[in-house]
Amino acid sequence: MAYITVESDTASLNVELLPDGRVRHGDAVFTLDELRHGEWRVAADGRAIRVWAAGTRENLWVYAEGVVYRLAAGSGGARGQRRDESASLSAPMPATVRAVLVEAGQTVARGETVVILEAMKMELPVRAPHDGVVKTIACQPGELVQPGTPLLEMQ
Repeated sequence: MAYITVESDTASLNVELLPDGRVRHGDAVFTLDELRHGEWRVAADGRAIRVWAAGTRENLWVYAEGVVYRLAAGSGGARGQRRDESASLSAPMPATVRAVLVEAGQTVARGETVVILEAMKMELPVRAPHDGVVKTIACQPGELVQPGTPLLEMQ
């Protein structure tokens, strides 16, 4: 069996890729149905969600239920670097900045949405990875950003 790990700023999921194309996470087995390029229906136990994926096999980004995951190091390629919690928050994929919800000097709580991006006709909330203060804002609404582009810096 093949295994991959995807990580967000707050979670890590280990997924087993089954020979029949399904995936297992814990005790649940999920079916995957591609709806169109980059958009998938993931279902198990009568519940289904939509998931969007972008990038390459070596640098995969997955958006599911408001969280952006990236392929972990040693799991088929990928960045292998964790963000420094005092550094800048960066764009996870090519996107357009739709809204900046904070100002420089503002105190934010972990998990609070600070920027909203739009990619592949979906909104991607960028959340604060920890409690802190917004040091600088490096983006503005309407701006096109590429993966790794700093959006704002927290301390």
